[in-house]
Amino acid sequence: MEPRFIDEAIRLAELGPYSSNPRVGAVCVLDGVVVGVGYHHGAGTPHAEVEALAAAGNSAEGSDLYVSLEPCSHFGRTPPCTQAIIEAGVSRVFYAATDPTKEAGRGGEVLRKSGLEVSGGVKSDQATKVNREWNHRVKTGLPFVTWKFSQSLDGRVSAQFGERTSISGDSANAYMQEFRAKVGAIVVGTSTFMVDHPSLTARNPDGTLKEVQPIRAVMGIREVAPAGFHHLATRDPEQALRSLASLGVNHVLLEGGPTLAAAFVEVGCINEVISITSPVTFGSGPRSLVTPEPFMNLIRVTSTFVLGPDLVQIGAVG
Repeated sequence: MEPRFIDEAIRLAELGPYSSNPRVGAVCVLDGVVVGVGYHHGAGTPHAEVEALAAAGNSAEGSDLYVSLEPCSHFGRTPPCTQAIIEAGVSRVFYAATDPTKEAGRGGEVLRKSGLEVSGGVKSDQATKVNREWNHRVKTGLPFVTWKFSQSLDGRVSAQFGERTSISGDSANAYMQEFRAKVGAIVVGTSTFMVDHPSLTARNPDGTLKEVQPIRAVMGIREVAPAGFHHLATRDPEQALRSLASLGVNHVLLEGGPTLAAAFVEVGCINEVISITSPVTFGSGPRSLVTPEPFMNLIRVTSTFVLGPDLVQIGAVG
């Protein structure tokens, strides 16, 4: 077993799109030489292992297969990868992260019973990070939630109540457009939608839409959004998230106002915070969070950087 090939499988996994499926990379090696590589390109496409084996062709027989995630053992939109690996004549399989799902897991055991040498858990932590949001949904039943807000130096998210106020600069806005393209859904509340009329799309620098778009969701009892938006007809964050999870959403970007954010915070449904602070002061207007009673959640800052005039801080909750 050579760790550098697991590293390559993880690097390939990172090339995959953010979708309802995990991102997976695979490297087929024969006598120390890479003969085929692959990564999963999205739901319904060949899995990473199948792509790598196809690229290897006859060289797959007797080879070693390095995979960032334990090969699947179930029939979904495509046949199980374990079947393709066995039929290709692979001798040994090394995988990083264990598949946590009930329907697809235990692929390593299937391969061992078929006579292959199998080793798992190689650089598991690195591989698990590639699918942070997918792992969260599989384990909890709820999407991973990132709450993003922009604020002034004096902690205001708008100059006054009921008024749309542009705060972030161009660089921070461009950063968030790229971030939007990686999430499964963007959620705002009815009040925010009525005031801001946001498009909730992921756009390129020239204003055109990116190829992959998140679900645009408006949460609240009133149905205020036009066609093309998903109505989450509830005030219960967990109910809203379960609804999105049923659609295959792994990652939710919460861009609602202070009241909606507080609802998610109070029930412990926020996993990450992105705070963008701009060098302006308003003196009045709503703050980023409005709750009936003061409370404190521990935010562990994981990244701090400057984009144009704005300070961006990213933190994990808990």
